[in-house]
Amino acid sequence: PAKYSSKFSHDKEKASAGYYYVNLLKDNIDVELTTTQRTGFHKYTFNKSGTANIILDLNHRDELLDGEIRIIDAKTIEVFRRSVAWAVDQHLYSRIEFSKPMKISKTNSKNGINSKNFKGQTLAIALSADVKAKEQILIKVSLSAVSYDGATKNMNAEAKGKTFDQVKTAAFDSWNKEISRIEVKSDDKDKLAIFYTAMYHLYTQPNVYFDVDGKYRGRDNKIHTTDHDYYTVFSLWDTFRGAHPLLTLIDKKRTADFVNTFIT
Repeated sequence: PAKYSSKFSHDKEKASAGYYYVNLLKDNIDVELTTTQRTGFHKYTFNKSGTANIILDLNHRDELLDGEIRIIDAKTIEVFRRSVAWAVDQHLYSRIEFSKPMKISKTNSKNGINSKNFKGQTLAIALSADVKAKEQILIKVSLSAVSYDGATKNMNAEAKGKTFDQVKTAAFDSWNKEISRIEVKSDDKDKLAIFYTAMYHLYTQPNVYFDVDGKYRGRDNKIHTTDHDYYTVFSLWDTFRGAHPLLTLIDKKRTADFVNTFIT
């Protein structure tokens, strides 16, 4: 929504495999994002002193069928989001951990800002904290299609004790390993950029769709346990032409997991 959006310039924007940076011009906030397989890391640098506001709007995507925000403590919240769009009846659970205590300063929920539990089909909260100039707030956001417990396990396994820079480096190394499966040499840097950007696109989907303990939500909407990597988002109407034939040649393990996902 326009009331809390911000303009930005491509001159103050950077992107690489596993990392994104942008400066929000409206309030001069530097945003940095990186990720593990199941947990996103946010770093916000507030270049001006004042009140920092982190807005969590569960309606800011596809149609929300049911939403919940649970306040665990001043630095931890849990979120459930059930929605419908291309994915019908999608269930997503999340655990969100902040690097400093936050207070709920505003909500559109009837419960009021002092509640510990918010529910509804229209749901947003603003979490606020006073910051000094150049102060940073870091946020870890884990996802699970299974449960709150699954989101917590994913957080502990992939994010506990990890710094933003450690995860950024690991994400780069992970992407570099995948993209380096094919080595191309050329004096034309544009052609190299095109080729390796295509390799990056090759590996953006399908996506892992199971928790670190092996649990996943099946097409029957029940919880099962897998003994192989379980995937989702198979855009097979076009990827059968080039993407999957290439993966059968350069990534047999992942291809076998794709096949076993279909069988499952």
